[in-house]
Amino acid sequence: MLLVGITGSIGMGKSTVAQMFKEHGYGIYNADDTVHYIYENDEEVIDKVERQFPGSTKDGAVNRLALRDILNKDPDKFRDLEQIVHPVTRKYQIIYIKKLIEEGKMGCVLDIPLLFETGGEKYVDVSVVVTASEATQQSRVVLERKVPLEIFNAIKDQQMPDRDKLKKADYIISTDNNIEDTKSEVKEVAAKIKLINPKAWNTFFNQ
Repeated sequence: MLLVGITGSIGMGKSTVAQMFKEHGYGIYNADDTVHYIYENDEEVIDKVERQFPGSTKDGAVNRLALRDILNKDPDKFRDLEQIVHPVTRKYQIIYIKKLIEEGKMGCVLDIPLLFETGGEKYVDVSVVVTASEATQQSRVVLERKVPLEIFNAIKDQQMPDRDKLKKADYIISTDNNIEDTKSEVKEVAAKIKLINPKAWNTFFNQ
């Protein structure tokens, strides 16, 4: 089971690119979707988050906007949140990958926004960074998604700069051009990584 870590800063088109790998036989694990599920359903995590970040829950679930406001005021607390959430998301991740193995999939694309920030590149066979120009990035987030500029900048500040991500990447895919160009880049990368001998799953997960 080949594990492919796909990452990229906010607005780069990371999740769109991840979905394109479905055409090449991959399952897609989305870390953000898993966190959404946990924040709404995992009572143990919800309680821990409320204790660590008072006022961050509402109606028995984590209020992501309230939590984001707390983290924006004190970004150093992000590590405390990671220590609560990461072990649980890892459990969900393993369950999903085992399901893909049973289905005979080529591999699993792990769509993880903070892959490098959390040291997650150690646990995949190959890393792919999705990138775009700063102008494109800001336009997508601020103009298209209607995210306030100050919030966009705060989120960016929590993420590793794009230039540093690119230095760490095994492969780079750009979303600056049209969708067909991006699909072509995905196809090219998929063909290359198909030749990799998978090791990460048995080394780190299949215990």
